Formats: sequence, structure tokens, C-alpha cells
Amino acid sequence: MVGIDVSERSIKIVELAGGMAPKLRTVCWSSLAPNLMRRGVIQDAVVMGETIEAALIKCTPMPVSSRTAVVSIPETQSFVRVLELPKMSIREMDEAVQWAIRHHIPFDLDRVYLDWQPLINTSGNANRQQVLVGAAQRDVIDPLLGALDMIGLRVVALELEAQAIVRSLLPLDAADVSGVLLVDLGATATDIIFFDRGAMRFTGSIQRGGDDLTQNLAQELKIQPAIAAEKKASVGLRATEKDPQVAATLRKATLELVEQVHKVAQELIAQLNLPDGIKTVLLSGGAANLPGLVDVFSEIFPSVPVQLGNSLINLVVGRESKAATISPADAMHFTTAIGLALRQEEVH
Repeated sequence: MVGIDVSERSIKIVELAGGMAPKLRTVCWSSLAPNLMRRGVIQDAVVMGETIEAALIKCTPMPVSSRTAVVSIPETQSFVRVLELPKMSIREMDEAVQWAIRHHIPFDLDRVYLDWQPLINTSGNANRQQVLVGAAQRDVIDPLLGALDMIGLRVVALELEAQAIVRSLLPLDAADVSGVLLVDLGATATDIIFFDRGAMRFTGSIQRGGDDLTQNLAQELKIQPAIAAEKKASVGLRATEKDPQVAATLRKATLELVEQVHKVAQELIAQLNLPDGIKTVLLSGGAANLPGLVDVFSEIFPSVPVQLGNSLINLVVGRESKAATISPADAMHFTTAIGLALRQEEVH
């Protein structure tokens, strides 16, 4: 199965093989032309299709072989929330969800695709039913499907980034997992996911990411962005005698971002009345490789274990000479794509 993660700056592709024992077959990354995607909306489906096709051929150590894919929906243009409704039949629930979600969704309901699934009831009320509702704007979905259809890819599922991130970082059998806050730090956005009692309970997104930290460092120290990116990767948040100003500048901007994450998470946990709160924080995404980031999160989330997620946790590490090899740090960049490709057993 092929997982294709499309964001505003790049395309990341992963192909897995091996069925019930999935192994990494090939991976690739390709940048997108500026403004080809704006706020999750493709501006030119033909160019996007051509870009994806070119990326599929350039994967290493070999081109992608499958034409079947699971593709991500940008988190900024999607919505996930848990609703609590009276117990009723499936047919009645479908109509009830349509009505109830109108009060929560930030989009016009006539312009979205909507899906829902029942959850394990955590409210303690036997007469109530909790459902997880996901929605994505048609303006995002339709051109994406058009671009993929043009190049002959069979899309078996479109999936929210949050769903793929959860599948990549948590055990595939996560029914007993509770209180996990997953924070995926990308180039332009930071996605927040709370997973509790075997299901996602909410998602959120902050429109700041690793590129913003780089730009801030470049502006404050009056250096070129490329040099700022190098210093960010090598020095990070840990002060050294050689570059104390780099660490101090990065630390200030990073603290602001992590404090935003904390605020969003606490507000949503309070709204959803989740008394157990956060038990663990897992970090993922390319920007999670920033040296010292775990320590900063630990400051803002005291008494909560914070660690880097392992995007390879559900893969079998193969020794075949033709198989793709990737380090845990590099795999961070492919967290969503790996999670998408792992859906293979669910769609067969």
C-alpha cells in the first residue's frame, strides 16, 4: 500500500510491503511549487498530478510499484470532534449527527464531506452514545481526487492526518491506550491530537511550525534563512559557549509555541470533560528533531512524561538488500505517510 501525505510545502510518499508483517519498501519526498496549495486547497490539479507522478518515480531505493493509495486530508481544512447524543438506531444517529454537528463545525455543512463512527462511551450514562465525527471541505477533497485520478492512482481512502499519525505512533491494537497527547510539529503547522480510551477525542491545529522558528531566528540574528536552518538543526535549544544567542533565540520562540499547544490541549480537555487528562506526550513530525525540544515540552507539561514518538513501531525491520532503510529521526518526517500506508489491512 502507498501512503501519500500532501502538505503545502511538500509531498511525502511511503510504500509498504509484506501484508500482515509490513516492511518499508520505498520512500520519497518532493517539494511543491510555491502557492500550488493554499491553506489546504490545490490551485492547479494538473500540475499537482504531474508533481505526484514525478515523485512516485523518484522514490528510493526503487520506484513505487503499487497504484493503490491512501491519501491525507490537510488538518487545517478538516474537523474532528466527539459528540454525545441520546442512544438511538444507526439510521436515526446518521440524521442526528447531521443536525448536532451544525453547532460545532467551523464550515458550511453543505460544503463538506461528513463521516462518523461510534465510540466506547466514557460519559457513564447508559442512555447516551458518544460518536467521533470527521468533516473535510469539498473544496479540498474534489481537486485532490481529480489530481490523483489524472495519473491513474486508485484511492482506496482519504484520511485525516490525525488518524494516520495515531496509527503510526501508537500500537495497532490501541484499545487500552488512554491519555496520550500527540503533537506533530510540521514545517508550517503543529497538529494536536488527544487519544483516550481507544479513540481520538479531539484534534486541533496551530498555524506555526518549524519554518516559523527558522524565520524568527533569521530575523532576530540577521542571518540568511539557510544559515538559520543549519544552526537550528545543529545547536537547537541547548545553550553552548559557541552559539549561546542561537539557543536563547530559539528557546524563546519555541516556548511560545509549546505554551500555545498546552493552552489548546487544556481548553479542549476541559470542554470535553475528560477527567483523567494527559498522561503522556508524544512528539512527531520533522520539527520534533529539534535538539532540546523534549526538555522544553517537559517544562510546560510538568509531571507528564514527554518523549519522541517512533514512527517505525508498527513496521517489521527487514534485512533484505532491496528494502528501504531509514533512521528514526528521518522517519519523523514521514510519520503521516507511514500511518496512511499502514491502513492497508483495514481496506483489503
